[in-house]
Amino acid sequence: MSAYPELRFAVGAAGSAGETGSAGSTGVVTASHADEPHDLAGTGKLLLGLTLAHLGEGDEGLLERPITVTAEHRAGARTGTLRLMTGELTLSVDDAVNLVLSTGDGACVLALLDFAAAEGVDLLAEAQSLIASLGLHAVQLSGLERDESWGEGLIGTTTPAATLHLLRALGTADHPEGRPAEPPVVSSETRHRVHAWMGKVFEPAGLASALPGFGPKRVPHQTLSGWELTAAGAQRGYSSALSLPNQGGEWVHVAAHLPPSSAGVLSPRDVSAVLGTLGLTAYHWTRD
Repeated sequence: MSAYPELRFAVGAAGSAGETGSAGSTGVVTASHADEPHDLAGTGKLLLGLTLAHLGEGDEGLLERPITVTAEHRAGARTGTLRLMTGELTLSVDDAVNLVLSTGDGACVLALLDFAAAEGVDLLAEAQSLIASLGLHAVQLSGLERDESWGEGLIGTTTPAATLHLLRALGTADHPEGRPAEPPVVSSETRHRVHAWMGKVFEPAGLASALPGFGPKRVPHQTLSGWELTAAGAQRGYSSALSLPNQGGEWVHVAAHLPPSSAGVLSPRDVSAVLGTLGLTAYHWTRD
């Protein structure tokens, strides 16, 4: 990726959730500027979904409760297809989070934030507590999206190394040889739920955009949506996350951020080309 020296990324194999996930950690294949902070810019939705899934462990039925997407939520959405529709839509919390991760739907984000407030849940505090438990010290959350949403829910900064650490923590307990001595912060139920959300995403702009295959023949992977965020890249940059199984059945994780100042990256197509090249390179590593 020498043609894009400003690209920040970290690529790592499955490892202990207790590791720091920095560029020097065991299991990191390669990294560049991995500890430089950047706007969440596409990865906030993963932290939002993980927080809600984690809350569902202690509040049975939380994820099955209904929420209503209203005209007000649509008006505040800057991403997602629901903003283009009319009328109210009622769906479960689980389905709403699924839409957020798979399409970046801002209307669903605003509906979820209103739901949490009505339930008396301080989502920001819960997310901050969860990332502290995971040792994600580089993640700094400063607030929630309010009047408008870019499909993130949470506002703040992270690093590619921290996002890589999060991806590895979500997958660690699937590999007994990498399981930490203490019980994992993220339960098996939550991990499988998040994996299901990420496994349904079709992403034409991020790290998954150049993976081989099409439709049901696409290589197995987990990622996040973010195509519409590329239109805001001049202000925020663009982040992407990808997990791929290697030939041994273990997962290889990639976290990347393309800053708004990147030379030569002028359009969503350019973003797709840069990040897609990195994702395809990581895929070839999993085949070696």
